[in-house]
Amino acid sequence: MPATVLTTLSTRPVPGLVENHAAYARRHGYAHRVVDSTHVWGPRQPVYFRYHAIYHHLAQIGEGSLLLVLDQFAVVYEPRALEETFAGIDALVSAQPDDDALCNTSMLLLRNTAEVREKLRQLVDHVSHWAVRILEDDEQPENSLVAHVFPPRPCGLALPNGVYTNVQASWPGGGYHDSIRGVRPLVASDAPTWRRTGPGNRWTPTLDYDFRGVQNLVDEAAALAAGERPPCLVLAEAAQPEGDELHLNPGARIAFVSIYTHHIASYGRIHEESFARYCLRHGYGYHLYRKVPEFANGLTGSWAKPHVMRRHLAEHEFLLWVDADIIAMNQSLHMEPLVEGRDALVGNDHTAWNMNSSVVGVRNTPAMHALVEDVCKQIENAPDRSSIHANGGDQTYFANAFRARGLITQAQVVDALSLDAPVIYATGESHFVHFPTQYTPQRAASMHAWNQRSLARDADG
Repeated sequence: MPATVLTTLSTRPVPGLVENHAAYARRHGYAHRVVDSTHVWGPRQPVYFRYHAIYHHLAQIGEGSLLLVLDQFAVVYEPRALEETFAGIDALVSAQPDDDALCNTSMLLLRNTAEVREKLRQLVDHVSHWAVRILEDDEQPENSLVAHVFPPRPCGLALPNGVYTNVQASWPGGGYHDSIRGVRPLVASDAPTWRRTGPGNRWTPTLDYDFRGVQNLVDEAAALAAGERPPCLVLAEAAQPEGDELHLNPGARIAFVSIYTHHIASYGRIHEESFARYCLRHGYGYHLYRKVPEFANGLTGSWAKPHVMRRHLAEHEFLLWVDADIIAMNQSLHMEPLVEGRDALVGNDHTAWNMNSSVVGVRNTPAMHALVEDVCKQIENAPDRSSIHANGGDQTYFANAFRARGLITQAQVVDALSLDAPVIYATGESHFVHFPTQYTPQRAASMHAWNQRSLARDADG
């Protein structure tokens, strides 16, 4: 009997995801069904609904047939036939990449046999107790519940036939984005990972997880299916622009400064295209360095921020540092409403910091020159600059200088959405979009996808 592909959705999927599942089913003559639980309210009821739906659909297919369950985080990457891939296997779920005891529930493979149906019934029963909070450990996530009934297979362990079944594209401790094209798994997923953390050893998902990163996998799988290079590879291999510097509108009232080195050029070039387009549109200045300039006193990367600001502050009325992992999304928005009446401008951080140094703006006044000079000296005297985040990174020293001058108030600090919205909160209406804490290939792919949306927005306008 032909297999069935079951798409389960608890959130609105990224564009192309459901079609990715459907195209795979059509390719092999499988049935395709979609179960949408977005109408189910509550933190646990959608999970309960999902497993009832899986139980329902497994019982509907032919005895001995395979059911491939995919959720909104899973993309069919290498469209292998199920019967050949899972010959002799009745049930399979992969583990999280950093914990072999937890399942990556984005993909489940189930064969309709009496034994598997009974196991699934037990899982449904287990989930029901969890949903009404009467389990002994009722704080455990779905990933742990499934592992009680279907022990997960380590994600880095291929099947005896050499096939990797479900590879997680990224997780807190690393990422497969650099090697996933060599692994060629049946499914690539980008789901939140769970772990115990904090004083209470509580279960928490990745705090800065953005499910729209799945779009990178959808686009990559589509490119491979068409015989094309994945977008992130095209970006990484693109020719470096000529020269070490770019200076646009040097006499502008408002200007931006930034740096990216060859290590991050795959996404630094996207930042450059985006901000050059934005500044040319509005007449803003833009000073970009494609390597750390000599006047930065031997500092590397983000540690050179205040030194580049010091170099150009006297040339403009208002100067803003902007990190190279930021794009100007809604390019119709102006900077004037944000800088008007302010001597300094920063955004509130999306985590526990009360300011973020990804965008730092200062007015050309003696007081702000002194602030920038203060940050330069603090960084030069820092005991450890061995990594971007050593001692809290450059953000610590900008925060010190702002706090010492009483500048961390509503008069200078705007909300995290008005200036550079972190990608987990951003929309197509966001002014700037920031892509923090991502690995370089993932960040390049994400920034490319969002920049394409920005370009499309300009074309439509």
